[in-house]
Amino acid sequence: MLAFDRKAAAYDHHAHIQRDTAAWVAEWLPNTQSIGKCVEFGAGTGNFTRYLARSCHEVQASDIAPQMVEESKQALPHIRWIIQDAWQPALSPAAWDYVASCSVLQWSPAPTTTLRQWRDLLRPGGKIISGIYVSPSLTELESLLPADRRFGWHSAADWRSYAEQAGFKVLRAETTTRRYYYPSALVLLKRLHGTGATVIGRPMPVGKLKRLLHAYAQAYATSDGVGATWTFFRLEAEKPR
Repeated sequence: MLAFDRKAAAYDHHAHIQRDTAAWVAEWLPNTQSIGKCVEFGAGTGNFTRYLARSCHEVQASDIAPQMVEESKQALPHIRWIIQDAWQPALSPAAWDYVASCSVLQWSPAPTTTLRQWRDLLRPGGKIISGIYVSPSLTELESLLPADRRFGWHSAADWRSYAEQAGFKVLRAETTTRRYYYPSALVLLKRLHGTGATVIGRPMPVGKLKRLLHAYAQAYATSDGVGATWTFFRLEAEKPR
C-alpha cells in the first residue's frame, strides 16, 4: 500500500483507467440522492467519490494511504475523509446503507473474508457496489512475464462466487473489456507505475526491463500505438434482510 501513498501527488495524471472504471460503475448509482449513509474504501483521490456524493446523503470516504487522504481533502473538502484499512475496517457494524469501492477490491489478499467484513458493516437490506479489474486484464504484459510475477487477477465468476460465499445476494454483475493505446511500452509502464500498481515480486533489473519493453513493442505495436487490454467488472449485491 505504501506504493499508492508515494504516488499520491501524481496519481490523477496517470489514473485514466481508474477514471473510466469509476464512470462506468457509476452508471448503476441512482440519479437522485436516495442512498443514506455510505462508506467508500480505497477511495484514492476521489474518482468514484464524486459520483457517490451525488447519490448519497452522507459519504465517508477512506483510504489506507495517508497522503492520498490529504490530497483528497484538498480536492473534495465537503466529503468526510478518514484513513482506513479496507481489509480490516474499524467501523461500527450494521450502521451503513451502502459500502462502495472502485479499483481496489482486486488487491484484496482474501476476497471472501474482505466481503464478509463489508457485509457486517451493512444494515439488513444494505448494498455493496464495486468496480474490480478481472481477467483478462493486461494480458499483453502478462504474456511477457514469468508466471510467478503476474498480477494474479481473479475472474468475474470468481468474484460473484466470493460475494455469495460472504453472504450476499448478487443483484447484478457485468463486465466490459476495453483496449487502450499508448505511444510506447515505456509510457504504458510509467502509467501503471504512476498509480502504484506493480507486478508481483521484486523490481525488475534494468536489463530485463529493457528487453521486456522491446518485446512488448515487437509483439503489440499497431498504427495506434502499443495496446493494453483491461476487463472491468461491476458488482451490486445486497445483505439479506
